[in-house]
Amino acid sequence: MDINSILGHADETYNKKYIEEVPMDGINPRIIKYVRQTAGILRVPTNYVFGEVTTLTGSAIGRKITIIDGAKKNRGNLYSAIVGGASDGKSPSINYAMKPLNRWENERYEKYSRQRHAAKQADEELPLYSDQLIVSNETIENLYRVINNVKGCSDGLTMHQDELLNFFGGNSKKYSDGNIISDFLTLFDSFSPLRVGRVTLEERINVPEPFLSILGGIQKKRVDELFLGQDHNGFFSRWLFWLGNSESNLITAQDEKIDQYWEELIERAVSPDFNQTVLRFENEDMLNEIDNGYRSARDLLVDLGEDNLAETIMKQSYIIRRLAGIFHCMNALADGYIPNGLIKEETVEYASKVVEHLFSNSCVIDRVIEEKRIQKITAKQAIIAINNHYGIKNKQMFSDSLGGSPSRQYISRLLNTLQKE
Repeated sequence: MDINSILGHADETYNKKYIEEVPMDGINPRIIKYVRQTAGILRVPTNYVFGEVTTLTGSAIGRKITIIDGAKKNRGNLYSAIVGGASDGKSPSINYAMKPLNRWENERYEKYSRQRHAAKQADEELPLYSDQLIVSNETIENLYRVINNVKGCSDGLTMHQDELLNFFGGNSKKYSDGNIISDFLTLFDSFSPLRVGRVTLEERINVPEPFLSILGGIQKKRVDELFLGQDHNGFFSRWLFWLGNSESNLITAQDEKIDQYWEELIERAVSPDFNQTVLRFENEDMLNEIDNGYRSARDLLVDLGEDNLAETIMKQSYIIRRLAGIFHCMNALADGYIPNGLIKEETVEYASKVVEHLFSNSCVIDRVIEEKRIQKITAKQAIIAINNHYGIKNKQMFSDSLGGSPSRQYISRLLNTLQKE
């Protein structure tokens, strides 16, 4: 991994609309066809659809797979942000990819509703909705409740947000709380127990092995609202950013069979025939070599003063393991059989290529956030900030110290207006 080249690429492209396409040469041809057709139907970048398919495959597999190398254990949960401009098709592409999971969610909820109605009629204790697949538009407290309810379910839980800021913005006070951030770090780990005790919860929540994937869209110009102020707590480093390549050519002749490939993959992933499976690596030494390369890259980033990216790159070794497990399962499920056995070297190599692409995207997003951080403030914002902190007693002296601009009259009018408000 050429760090200087990646940083140079980020500096050149962070304010551009499109980047290159994510490599897809390591996934099943049926899924490549689905990605390209879906992108063409919706007229969206293939990168969006590929990111959604990858995230949802890992989530549908859920707790059924455990990816092991040595003492390290992983699962296939990811935090994925589909990043683009306004009206770039982020939400339509997410909703389209979600269709098979939504169908299963509806079937499960209808079954639960019948059980609940029967229990109510018999005056029995009402059952929990314990095999939920999707959660969205929830408060943080209800998210905790859902995670607790599904702790015995082998499928994964997906938090789907058309707009990520609808959740993290709507929960902004709580989200800024260090305990909430810590909970999301725990959820990402998937093997550390989630223990939550809050005044707003009826009882303490204890989930031994929580599983949560996050898939949502966000405008590129607003990513700073999600991550600014969360420096070096590990939250940024856990996210995968799927940036758009150019819009796909419009496809009008839809091939229904290709949609069926994705439908059948999800059906096999959530099938009860898919039992608990441990995936190991054909060549663990290869992973150690990759880890050593990332440590060298981290040291270089620290020397360059890129502390946020240095922290991010060390998470890539986890992401490689997760993506290798997801691609291993995706390829098997697309061919019609339940995955088992060893993850091959070629799958790890492919996962490494995808991770290099994603790390490059993280560098681009880091540059977007940094630009927002150092953006110049207006004279009005400066006057208000200084007055709130120190108080401006002599307006003429303050104006003179700034070279007469803004003028004493402007400062007086602004402060008088603020006082009236």
